[in-house]
Amino acid sequence: MSVGVNVSIRYPDVPVLERPARAHADGFDVVESWWPFASADPGEAEVDAFCASITDAGVQLIAMNLFGGDMAAGERGIVGDRPAEFADSLAIGLEIGRRLGCSMHNTLVGRGPVSEAATERLAAACATAHAQGSTLLIEPLSAVDDYPVLTTGDAFALVGRLGPGSGVLADLYHLAVNGEDVDAAIAARGAEFAHVQIADAPGRGEPGTGSLPLARWLRALRAVGYTGWVALEHVPAAGERERSP
Repeated sequence: MSVGVNVSIRYPDVPVLERPARAHADGFDVVESWWPFASADPGEAEVDAFCASITDAGVQLIAMNLFGGDMAAGERGIVGDRPAEFADSLAIGLEIGRRLGCSMHNTLVGRGPVSEAATERLAAACATAHAQGSTLLIEPLSAVDDYPVLTTGDAFALVGRLGPGSGVLADLYHLAVNGEDVDAAIAARGAEFAHVQIADAPGRGEPGTGSLPLARWLRALRAVGYTGWVALEHVPAAGERERSP
């Protein structure tokens, strides 16, 4: 397993287009990003600037979120109620993927039950992604009571309905906070995870700052045959924020 960093959560006080270079300066060659634009359909110049920030920094983008709505206001995905914006976001995300060699796109499914229409829309999007060798990731989240995907079981059940082009993103922090038996989840289906993220708890801090047995879980993932990426998706320490511009 190789390790990368999520530049969106790790460098929140750094301008978006400077985050990849900051990650490289901190020793990372591989990065992932939340949706870096204010809307689902950014202009061509914005897309070009984001792609250039990755290539100019000399890092590889391995995963990127699709547009999830107004996250600060509590939205966690728009696939069910804003299909036009979801389609725009999918097209832009897959274009960026083609340009940068990024084949994984985290796709939040929205709060509340996943309707049949949303499931069909997601399945079609997965088929589109699969056609270009990409995968839409389904991730269990914590701290959102009405989010419909809270466990690896929830995620695998939905992926089973979506078909090729879908996969499970296992953020070990979210799973632990939600009360899942992470050891059991890894033993049962860890080899099938499409992507893994980590942070410590409490606080979603850097590994080693909390109580989660992250080293043990990573060893267990290797033992069951997981060979994908592990991304650090944690908030920065106070000192890191202080040295941010």
